[in-house]
Amino acid sequence: MVPDGLPCGCGSRGCWEQYASGRALRRYGRERAAADPVLGKRLLELNEGVADTITGSQITQAAEEGDPLALAVYDELADWLGRGLADLASLFDPGVFVLGGGVSDSGALLLDPVAKAFEKYLIGGVHRPRADVVLATLGSSAGIVGAGDLARQH
Repeated sequence: MVPDGLPCGCGSRGCWEQYASGRALRRYGRERAAADPVLGKRLLELNEGVADTITGSQITQAAEEGDPLALAVYDELADWLGRGLADLASLFDPGVFVLGGGVSDSGALLLDPVAKAFEKYLIGGVHRPRADVVLATLGSSAGIVGAGDLARQH
């Protein structure tokens, strides 16, 4: 996604996961709270004044309370996620994107801005079929349920 971007655990740099994942959400929240403790006041309160260990759950709680910094963190994550989905849609024209993982448990807090970003970055205007963007029914449990099902089949 980002040439010479952030290092990734896979050994590459700039991978989408570094910008549009639960890990990215935590990094954005931690960085912003540390850079501006006044704006990051609520996140810091939720984590006993320590920016380095702010959790995704704390960011979600603050965003649900309407905290401007936490909402901006979600917007940044959604922008990257929507951008990547638009790129994939341009290549494959899927009918639906299903978002899972822990950050998907935040529901509309994630889904609404991702859908807006997806529309913003999708090329082709009215001439392109639109994929739905939905949340996984199993939310953050989808991966473990899938792994268990796969193990059961073998």
